[in-house]
Amino acid sequence: MRYLAAMGRPREFDEDEVIAEALQTFWKQGYGATSIPDLMEATQLERGSLYKAFEDKHSFFERAFDNYLRAGRAKMAQVLGSDAPPIARLEACLAQVVAGCSGAEGGPGCLAVNTMVELAPSDAAVRDRLVRHWKVVERMLEQTLRDGQSEGQIRKDVSARDLARLVAKFIAGIAVFSRQGSRGDATQTIIQLVSRVK
Repeated sequence: MRYLAAMGRPREFDEDEVIAEALQTFWKQGYGATSIPDLMEATQLERGSLYKAFEDKHSFFERAFDNYLRAGRAKMAQVLGSDAPPIARLEACLAQVVAGCSGAEGGPGCLAVNTMVELAPSDAAVRDRLVRHWKVVERMLEQTLRDGQSEGQIRKDVSARDLARLVAKFIAGIAVFSRQGSRGDATQTIIQLVSRVK
């Protein structure tokens, strides 16, 4: 969808491009620390155009956050839905998370986890989004783990659902520690924990 802009950008602007630019600002600074002038600078939109297109800061964030969550789930689904053996799919998924969250000097981490810490306790709309997001993530992980149990790669003394919850919490932990620059990769540890003991 295209909108008319007052100044800065061309009179018509691409909404998806603007949302992507706002997303980067929210991701780097956090919701609370991001001001309307910050978003104006990032998107090159005047205040009136920004409010006309996105109503307010919270609505703008919701649009950007929804895009982020959808993209993250799509990447995970692609890896977990491959033709590789289940344990290899799980390992590739965790490696993808580590690569996406970690930075040599500390990166912005996972926006889903950052937002869970910053906004979820007090923002019902954001909390509901996150609950739905993690349920989908856990279902995808559960299916891969269930496949692994069927093929004798994943331990069976713990349910695939409980293992999926464990892996989801591990993913959240990676994102939290990445904020302090931690590059420790515990992927092999979690793989060993869920694997069938031989």
